[in-house]
Amino acid sequence: MAARTPTTRRPRRSRGAGQWLAFTALIVSLLVLLLPLALGGGSATAGMASVRLPESPGDLLPALREKPVLMAVAAAAGGLCLFCCIVCVPMLCILLRYWRALLFFWTGGLYADAGPKLGLSKYSRAHLYSLASVPWLMTQPHYRTGTFQEDMLTNLRNVVLPTGLFGVPLSVFARSRVHTVLAVLVLLPSVAFVGAWWRKWHGLEDSAAECFGRSLLAPTDWFQLWRLNCRLACMTSLATQSKDFELEDKWVFIQNCLEKKIPVTPVMDWPVTLVAKDCLEEGGMGIHVLKNVLHGGRWILQEKLDNCDAVKSLLPSEAPLSTMRVLTGSHGALADLGVASVARSKAHTLATVWRAGRQGASTDHSCIMVNVPNCKSSDVLGRASSSAHWYAR
Repeated sequence: MAARTPTTRRPRRSRGAGQWLAFTALIVSLLVLLLPLALGGGSATAGMASVRLPESPGDLLPALREKPVLMAVAAAAGGLCLFCCIVCVPMLCILLRYWRALLFFWTGGLYADAGPKLGLSKYSRAHLYSLASVPWLMTQPHYRTGTFQEDMLTNLRNVVLPTGLFGVPLSVFARSRVHTVLAVLVLLPSVAFVGAWWRKWHGLEDSAAECFGRSLLAPTDWFQLWRLNCRLACMTSLATQSKDFELEDKWVFIQNCLEKKIPVTPVMDWPVTLVAKDCLEEGGMGIHVLKNVLHGGRWILQEKLDNCDAVKSLLPSEAPLSTMRVLTGSHGALADLGVASVARSKAHTLATVWRAGRQGASTDHSCIMVNVPNCKSSDVLGRASSSAHWYAR
């Protein structure tokens, strides 16, 4: 299959006074980050103890009112963000609509009413409802870790804003529900504001306001789609209590595949314990002791697989194993929840991508994600994207 020639970018536009708007929005981001820390939100536990927050999204605002200093900080940061958007009236309307949707859910608004009352599409309603539910979700059990907050702290610890510079890990905003609320109210709009103008200046968007609205109300960027999937998966797990989520455990998954005779990467029975040492480090440093999961440990030991010659021809040298990923969906969970109007359906394919690993990477998590076409209509690889700029290097 041949790669498609990328489209030509439009010429770069002049930046003008918009640089000051971007600078102002970045100040908002720093304000959101630093002030909650100054208010005493140290560790995740300490931060949650400093403010008594509700057990459901519907009564969030009364609890926040108990902290007048925090409300003042939020109001100041929100006012600065509002000032940035006033420069562009369409952006102001979008921002107010975004805040209105969050407040609607935080004051007891129902998901079913959000469509007609707020004029939201199905996708926007799912996105904003799940986003508003994060403070409540943070204390709920998670199928992979102890709580949803712990899963956020784990999976966001190496994720940063894509500025091209090493920044603050986004796990900082999962330290407490206070941090999360401020990030949702102020940081996300600020980043969307800067990103919209950056894409406008670089000729990637015809309208900064349209890009800003898409980022807040119906995002299509990798990060927000990933987090939306994480939120909805946790909600589905909580609602259905399905044992199938145990398959997120890699060892449970492999065992089930072996029982059903589904081919998987072979697991090594030997050695019982593997010791790996760095050639040059000393003093007990650079040593890793891995006990085999087959002998009571937690490490799955497997021989490293390599790409076949046909795949290698499409990749740079020293590229990792590059895999195909298939995204599927179904309405099966609704049937499990007793929704009579929804019949159980088989899973259907939503998208397929080939993760072309980068040179020198350990795994294809560092990759170019290439759209795989329907082989019945085309054998030309589609457009590609990457999420590497979201990760700390």
